[in-house]
Amino acid sequence: MDDNCDKIYKSIRNQALEGSQYGDVRPLSAVCTSSVPSGMDIAVGRMPKIIATGGWSGGIKIWNGGEDHYSNDSGRNTNASDAAPLDLLGAKNIVHEDRIMGIAMKPYTTSITSTEPLTMVASASIDLSAKLCTVKLNEEANGGDSMDVENLNTKDNKLRYNIEECAHLKGHAARLCSVAFHPTGKFVATTSFDHTWRLWDVETSSMAEGKELLLQDGHAREVYGVGFHPDGSLVATTDFGGVVQCWDLRTGKSACHFLGHAKRVICSEFSPNGFQLATAGDDGTIKIWDLRRRRPSASIPAHTNLITQLKFAHSSSSQNGEFLTSSSFDGTGKVWSTRDWKLLTSLQGHEGKVMGIDVLDGPSCGVVTCGFDKTLKLWQ
Repeated sequence: MDDNCDKIYKSIRNQALEGSQYGDVRPLSAVCTSSVPSGMDIAVGRMPKIIATGGWSGGIKIWNGGEDHYSNDSGRNTNASDAAPLDLLGAKNIVHEDRIMGIAMKPYTTSITSTEPLTMVASASIDLSAKLCTVKLNEEANGGDSMDVENLNTKDNKLRYNIEECAHLKGHAARLCSVAFHPTGKFVATTSFDHTWRLWDVETSSMAEGKELLLQDGHAREVYGVGFHPDGSLVATTDFGGVVQCWDLRTGKSACHFLGHAKRVICSEFSPNGFQLATAGDDGTIKIWDLRRRRPSASIPAHTNLITQLKFAHSSSSQNGEFLTSSSFDGTGKVWSTRDWKLLTSLQGHEGKVMGIDVLDGPSCGVVTCGFDKTLKLWQ
């Protein structure tokens, strides 16, 4: 084990609850964090760490994930000195007509100004649609103080970011489950109970019509999990029949499939190294699949109940994909070593089901979780 890995693992073993925030009046069902694409390590320290949440109320909120060093072209630093972790930075209370089930954030790009969107958030709902929303800096914001969630639109209570709907993706015949951005940020994938997954063009989709590029109906049961390979060539989808499919986006055909879960498979996540795929679901186990040999390389008895989400550490040099996080209905989030798949720490603090988990960029290796108890929690 090298010095950087040893430092990361020591940091994770010392993780504690740093903050907790009520995120909505109804349960939070999904969480995601900002990320810098592979090869852009220099941008990790100067881009804002933000968190997005979606819940049963159908709204999206943006939260402060920690230190924010982002400066716009005018040279003015957008970081407010009194903005604390988990302060509310932006909100749109009604994005969907029903529960949001999945949420994803577009990776940061190299050219970002105050007039261009900072990033984009995709959401999938049981109202049969997915939506794309831009996140833009609000020039009228009065500084990013901790805001009153119940009075977001008052004149003197400006939030730092505006969330604006920019595309409505319609076409699925049943409730949507998950959503994921392609590593380039140019495409987004959605899964649904209609036994299909679809690929959409981000740049040409609009509120009037979503530009569908691919409709894939190769699953026999409801499709739930979706994740892209780091190089963008493959996408992995999972279904309620316990099947994991890997699709070649260049041909639109199945490249391979994996069987091994005893029950429904809820989530799939590629490792930043590109050689491994992690899947999990109803049976409480995390399975690691070797993509080169096309067979399982590890099976982790991770949780005592359904696993809701998996997220690897970021590919940046400060994390280098050295750990895997998982969340579960058993009320815990957990962090696993990707060297030997042993447990590094267990995150216990939610009252009830943990609905989602993600990792914050940077050397602090912060982890965020959201739960059925309506709270968003930060661990670092």
